[in-house]
Amino acid sequence: MIKKVSELIKKYEMFIKYIFVAGISFVIDIVFFSIFKFIFVGNIIIATILARIISSFINYLLNKDKVFKSNEKSSKTIIKYYALVVIQMLVSAFAVDNLYKLLSINATLIKVPVEFILFICNYLIQKILIFKRGKNENN
Repeated sequence: MIKKVSELIKKYEMFIKYIFVAGISFVIDIVFFSIFKFIFVGNIIIATILARIISSFINYLLNKDKVFKSNEKSSKTIIKYYALVVIQMLVSAFAVDNLYKLLSINATLIKVPVEFILFICNYLIQKILIFKRGKNENN
């Protein structure tokens, strides 16, 4: 039993690290959002943008160095990473907005599965295209 669990962890080690880094990034985003919301007297837009800049940069560094262990130059990967960040935000906003209009249910309930699908897609895109980790490479 322990051997099977160990083998399973080894097999999915990169994805487990990706989930862990996403959790760290989420906490950083929430903390800085709260700080900036206080500093900018409740301005949610400014707080969101500044917090996301910080959390996404930390997410980029951890994904590049710890999750995907990419040797590519940061100047190449950071441009692709932030293009993905922008595209993901636009797809999320468009999908949630249109599904909300179509289904007329709580937008937060719609956002959860949309973000989960994007989370999985982002992992694959980062692994294969941004940080160049093919399926035959070792973790």
